[in-house]
Amino acid sequence: MFGLTAEERKVILFLAGVLLLGIGINFLAKRYASIRPVFSAPCNLAKVDLNSADKDLLTGVPGIGEKLALRILERRRQINGFSSVEELKDVKGIGGSKFKRLEEYLYCR
Repeated sequence: MFGLTAEERKVILFLAGVLLLGIGINFLAKRYASIRPVFSAPCNLAKVDLNSADKDLLTGVPGIGEKLALRILERRRQINGFSSVEELKDVKGIGGSKFKRLEEYLYCR
């Protein structure tokens, strides 16, 4: 092959392989660039007062949808306001594990 020694051919094949590998990696990195993980800064949500929040404010809390917000508001009306966050456990749809996820976002005044 062009008057090259066996050692020189091995070096050329190695360099060609490295070049092809680099081109392949570059191609894949550009093609799948949108799959790279995106890390965002942790979001510090303000705590929501159960006794003054309206439906829209409650649905902004992770884990509370529209129906659950309405049940919370109905329970608040029935008992004339919450005296503690633990009273949320009396609302249909809020069990122990759901309560643990919600309590960090809520408080009672």
